[in-house]
Amino acid sequence: MALKRLQDMALFALVAESGSFTAAARRAGLPKSSVSQRISQLEQAVGLRLLNRTTRQLNLTFAGERYLIHCQEMMQASERAELALERLRDNPSGRLRITSPAGIGATLLARCNVEFQQRYPDVTLEVSVSDDIRDLVQEGFDVALRTGKPQDSSLIGRRVGLCPRLLVASPDYLAKHPPMTHPQQLATHRCIAHRAWAEWLLRRGEEDYRWLLPSLHLTDNLIYARECALSHAGITLLPRFLAQEPISRGELVQVLPEWETEGNELWLVYPGRKLNSPALARFVDFALQSPVFRDFYR
Repeated sequence: MALKRLQDMALFALVAESGSFTAAARRAGLPKSSVSQRISQLEQAVGLRLLNRTTRQLNLTFAGERYLIHCQEMMQASERAELALERLRDNPSGRLRITSPAGIGATLLARCNVEFQQRYPDVTLEVSVSDDIRDLVQEGFDVALRTGKPQDSSLIGRRVGLCPRLLVASPDYLAKHPPMTHPQQLATHRCIAHRAWAEWLLRRGEEDYRWLLPSLHLTDNLIYARECALSHAGITLLPRFLAQEPISRGELVQVLPEWETEGNELWLVYPGRKLNSPALARFVDFALQSPVFRDFYR
């Protein structure tokens, strides 16, 4: 059925309820002549007279009475659809599939999701925690957390912020070596490196130092690297959100604190068409405003 027919059916119901073309035209914001013309066109389209017109009033024909019932049902269905969408916007539901790097997923995202589900209990979360880059479209994910600006132009990216990274080691490990004063001394230490950060860039004032780590101990998981450092296995590079609590407990200490390392950006990434989902829209807004992330990403 053509869109114009549906619109004319709604207009016919408005005329019948209003009792005149003048009142219906006022409610619809249309000229009276346009309303009269469109009702005449509707009658021609259905092949029956729907209204008996006199100079003083309008009366429904028998066919008009029967037709009005269906027009009103259509209008009620439209109102129910709008109400359902309004409720969905206010109380999003359904499944939300999220993929995240392991370090973020097992810590910050977990805390964020607990708070998100407390606010939106009808949303079901399915979370993949992996340092493998997942294909959002092919694998059906709604949103991903990514460290670094997305390069895929088909994806929408929202920047959460930049998190500093810290060189850390356990006090017991460092006590077995001479005090460190320059990154050149890293060559004499055992280092645990994430495969994505196998090159450490350090800066102090105007001095830059680039350290390409030997492949003695590589991993694809930052939590693993942290556990190794906690077990006195060597020096590792961690984002602040993974290092802060062990540092506060004295289990790790910052190495070469006067040297800054490059931070890493965190982005929320999703296919553009996916934002039609109220659950996803609420999650994106919630994550961007969450103090869980704001405490570490600036």
